[in-house]
Amino acid sequence: MKEFCRTLVFGFFLVLFTSVVEANENLFSEQDLKRSNVEVYWQDSLHKILLKYLKGLDAYSAKDYRSAYNIWLPMAKDGFSYAQADIAGLYFNGWGAEKDYETAFNWYQKAAINKNTYAQYMIGNMYWNGYGVPIHTDLAQVWWKLAADKGYRDAQFALPYQYCYLNHPKC
Repeated sequence: MKEFCRTLVFGFFLVLFTSVVEANENLFSEQDLKRSNVEVYWQDSLHKILLKYLKGLDAYSAKDYRSAYNIWLPMAKDGFSYAQADIAGLYFNGWGAEKDYETAFNWYQKAAINKNTYAQYMIGNMYWNGYGVPIHTDLAQVWWKLAADKGYRDAQFALPYQYCYLNHPKC
C-alpha cells in the first residue's frame, strides 16, 4: 500500500510537470536551447523534492515522527505546502514535536495560503473547536467553504452539518 501511495504521488507530480512542459513545447526553438537546460534543471529539482518528501512520508509511516519532522521542516520553511501541512499535523498531534496548537495553526495557515485544501479544512476545524485559537464558527465555515469549493470531501460534509448544528441543534 505504501509503495502504491508513493507511486501515485510521484505519478501525479510527474504528470502535472510534463503537461506544463508539453503545453510550452512549441515555444522552444534551437535558439532557446539554454532555456531547455533550465527545464531539465527544474525537472531534476522537482524529482529531488518529491524523493525527499517521500522519504519523510516513509519515516512517518514507520512512526518515526522525529525523522519525518527533520526532513519536512526545511521543506516547509521553503514554502512546500504539503510539508507545511504535515509539520502542522505533527505539532497538532504531538508527534515528533511537542503538542502545540498555536504552532500547528501557524503552519496550517501557511499551507492554506499556499492553497493546500487539507490545511484549509484543518483551520476550519481549529476555529470550530478552539484549538490554539478562539472559537469562531463563522471563520470555520469560511475555511471549510474554501476547501469544499476545491473538492475536499470532509469539508463538503462539514459545511451542511455545521450549518444544521448552528441553526437547528436537533437536526
